[in-house]
Amino acid sequence: MKQLSPPLLWLRNGPEEVQSLVAGLDLVRTAAHEDASHAWLCMIANGTAHYLSTYAPTELLSRLYATRNELYGVVAPVGRLRTGTDGGLVLDGCWRFGSGSHRAAIMAMGCAPVAGRRTTVLVNRLLLEVTHPWEGPGLLATASHTLRANGVRVSPAEVVDMTDIPAGRPIGIYADPDLFLANMPGVTLGLTERLLALLGPGPAPGVWQATYAEAAARNTLARRGLAAMLHSFDTAARAGKLTLFSPALRQEFLLMLSAAFHIGLDAALALAQGCDSTDPEIRQELEQARVDIATMRPHGAMRPSRLVNPGASAPAGRPR
Repeated sequence: MKQLSPPLLWLRNGPEEVQSLVAGLDLVRTAAHEDASHAWLCMIANGTAHYLSTYAPTELLSRLYATRNELYGVVAPVGRLRTGTDGGLVLDGCWRFGSGSHRAAIMAMGCAPVAGRRTTVLVNRLLLEVTHPWEGPGLLATASHTLRANGVRVSPAEVVDMTDIPAGRPIGIYADPDLFLANMPGVTLGLTERLLALLGPGPAPGVWQATYAEAAARNTLARRGLAAMLHSFDTAARAGKLTLFSPALRQEFLLMLSAAFHIGLDAALALAQGCDSTDPEIRQELEQARVDIATMRPHGAMRPSRLVNPGASAPAGRPR
């Protein structure tokens, strides 16, 4: 597997992405130009980084992000921090969905409250056991694992008190919980852009040139439509007016999100299936793209059947 730079996390006083849904979409798209799995991890990591950069004190941010960009979020508080027989601290637990954990140096593992205080433990990734690696092709092989700690010793300095950090929804661009999905289509749109740049339109008119032109046009329209919608949300967030969605706006937002995701996916598939290059490197890239497409297509968050109530008419107009 080729070496990639760590997925970008969005920090206080850092990139614009921490305050912009449009910029976040572009960041994920750009990451997908290099590798779709890499982009998927960027998409997953943004919520925790934005949340912490909104609420966490400087001291905590410095501890989490001081040197290397390799921390992958705070997972569910299902661990147990206890006192060992020698009086030291010991961590036990099993956490699902440890996304990107094989690239992380440190994992922030949520624990059950200790003396009424919400607690997270910063753990060396190598001390955690992968009990369910979610083995499979493409994204499934790189994104998620089930992690277990069995009697892992930790120092008091590795225990973080999260009590004073709000447990509710962050302010700003994530005022509605479904906005955490806003940059997910960036993975498929960026994958298509990578294939367009890799393959080119060809030297002469024909079936391939038509396939290429249609994929480019569909992907561009989907990206621009999604970016325009997210720009309106960015504007509302900067004015302090972005709040929980109404049912009609939520439905339209999710429909547009799912449409952009699947348009990008279908465009990438058309390119991957339509190209008959004999170049071995290009053939390898196309095979990897086909695998990534197959593993992204069933993702539940973007499944159209989840988004529309049977028999319900689609709301008119664009979100404002």
